[in-house]
Formats: sequence, C-alpha cells, structure tokens
Amino acid sequence: MANKILALNLGVLKTLQDGAGIPVQQDPPVSGWYVDPRTGQRVFYDSNTEKFYTQAGGVYIPLGYMNPAPKQVAVAPGDRLRVTLSFKYTGPAITGVTGYYSIGINGMFGFDERLTQRTTFNIPQVTSPPSSPNVTDSYTFTIPTGIGTNWDDIYVKIFGGSPSLAGEASTPYLFGYENALTIAGVEPSITEFKIADFAKV
Repeated sequence: MANKILALNLGVLKTLQDGAGIPVQQDPPVSGWYVDPRTGQRVFYDSNTEKFYTQAGGVYIPLGYMNPAPKQVAVAPGDRLRVTLSFKYTGPAITGVTGYYSIGINGMFGFDERLTQRTTFNIPQVTSPPSSPNVTDSYTFTIPTGIGTNWDDIYVKIFGGSPSLAGEASTPYLFGYENALTIAGVEPSITEFKIADFAKV
C-alpha cells in the first residue's frame, strides 16, 4: 500500500489508502485511515463527526497538545466548572468562530470525551500585536451525577469562522491539561476505621 500525503495544519498525515503518493489538499479530509508520521500512529478520520480516532476508538489528540495541569480543581456532582480559553490575536475580524470544550479521560487509547460543548464567538479586528492575550471564550459545565472519578482531563480547540481559522479536524489551535480535576462526592470514602474505645460500663 502506497502512502499519499494529506497536508493538514496540525501536521502532515499520510493516507493508508492505495495511491501513487500524490499530495492531497483537502480540508476537511475524506473519511479513511491515516498515519501520523511523527508517531507512526494509525488514525481514522470520520467525516460525519469531523474527528480523528485512534484504533481503540478514542479521539486522537496529536502528540504535544496535552500538558500537565498547573493546578487541580475538586468538583462534585452539581458543581459548575467554567473552562476559559484565551489567546493573542492580530488580524482581520472573524465572525462565527467555534470554541470546543471537552472533559474526559486522556489515555493510551486517545481522549475519551465524556462531556463536550461548542460555543460560537467573534474576534474583532486587531492591527497591533497585543502584549497579553486579547481574546477569550468560555463555557460552564454542570458536573453530572454520573461523572466518573477518572474524568480528570480537559481539552479545548477553536476552528471555523469567516474567514475560517481552520477546519475542525485540521485545526492547530488545540490545547489540553491532564489531571486537572479531582472528582469528589462520587464514591464513599471511609478512613481511619477502627474500634474507638472499649470499656466496662
């Protein structure tokens, strides 16, 4: 099987379909199997969901986009968790940018998305490079009663808009934190179990 190159913003992926090695300039790409040449990992692109998946079925997050969390936040069912993204921006005004937020489990089989949400926001025209992030967006999750104790990872991405920043599958604007959450109030916790006293009465 010859590999064809698919040029994506997140990196060069090669198709695992038969072909003569001709570069393919498609965004979004067509459904099928691809290989990330940086890691050699096989991934499947599903044009219906506009996502790449690992062979085990998790959402494929390219190498280097997940980071150790700088802090941990304890949440329990019913709590509200606001996730905010920010970035420095210079360029024309962009309308209808999609913000994508996910809480789940990042592991050896990819990112298992358990909670996801999309937002839409606009970016104003900026002509001078900012000294600090000048664009923000956020989404507030309500933690469900069925949350698992291992749903401790978060990732965000942005894509789309007019003019378009990038396609959903090919966006390079992707960032995540591992071990960002501590899930409380889901499982019973008993510590220091012992006989408190015994005495003749």
